[in-house]
Amino acid sequence: MTNINMLVDTDSIFFKIAYGNTSESDMRSNYDKFCRKMELTVQDKLCNPFDEDEHFHVHYAVKGKDNFRKEFYPQYKATRPDLDQEVRDKLNFLFKYAVEKGARPADGMEADDLVSIWAHESRDHGEQYVICGIDKDLLQIPGNHYNYGKDTWQFVDDDTAHYNLMLQCLTGDNSDNIPGLKGIGPKKAEKILKGIPAKRQWNRVRAAWRGHTGSLKQLEVSHTLLRMLTSWEEYDGIRAHLSSQTTVSEQHDLSKQSDKAETVH
Repeated sequence: MTNINMLVDTDSIFFKIAYGNTSESDMRSNYDKFCRKMELTVQDKLCNPFDEDEHFHVHYAVKGKDNFRKEFYPQYKATRPDLDQEVRDKLNFLFKYAVEKGARPADGMEADDLVSIWAHESRDHGEQYVICGIDKDLLQIPGNHYNYGKDTWQFVDDDTAHYNLMLQCLTGDNSDNIPGLKGIGPKKAEKILKGIPAKRQWNRVRAAWRGHTGSLKQLEVSHTLLRMLTSWEEYDGIRAHLSSQTTVSEQHDLSKQSDKAETVH
C-alpha cells in the first residue's frame, strides 16, 4: 500500500478568494471548487486512480491562534499594513469554513510550519508527499512541490532546501520584517554562497555577517524566524525555551520591584 500525502498551505487561497468575491455563498463555492481542482490536478500527476494500492490523503493547514515568532521577536510582521475590515471579515469566514471542512489550524506557528512538520513525518514514515503552496519559504522543505498559483511542479533535494534557507539568512525577509544583511539581495547572496558545499554554508553565512558588520546575535534571531519547524518535538523545545525566558524576565521584574519597595521603606 502506498500513501500519498498532499500537504497544502491554504492561507494564500483565502486571500485570492476574499479579494475576488462578495457573498458568503460565492466564497464557499469558490473555495470548494479551488480545492477540488487542485486535488484532481495533483492526483492526476501522482496517482493512478485505478490502482487500489495507492491511497491519496489531503491535509489542509490554515493560520491558527498565536505564533511563537511574535513572542520571540515582537517586530515580526510589524510593518505589514492593516487589512480592511471587509477583507478581514471574509478571511475569518473562510477560515471557519475551511476548519469545518477538515482543515487544521496551525496554532502557535505558521501554516507552512505545519506543512513542514507533516512533510518530515511523511518522509520518516516512508510515505510519498507533495507540498502545495505559493510561498517561497516552502522551498526549504525537501520533496515534490506544486505551486497552485502558477500550476508548476518542482523537486527540491536536501542540499537545495538548505541552500534556500541560507539565502534567506543573508537577505532576510522584508515582507515579514526579518532583518538580513544591509545591501545584500538575492544576487549578492548567491555570489556569497557560490561553490560552497552544503555542510559549510552556515559558516559562510556567519562569516558574511561578521564581514558586513552584522551582529551574529541578530543572525541567530533571523535564522530562528526564517527556519520552518520540522517536528513537534522542536516546537515543544521552542515553547519551553520561551516559557523559561518569560519566567526569568518576570523574576527579574519582581526582584526590581522588591528592591524598590525596600528602598522606599
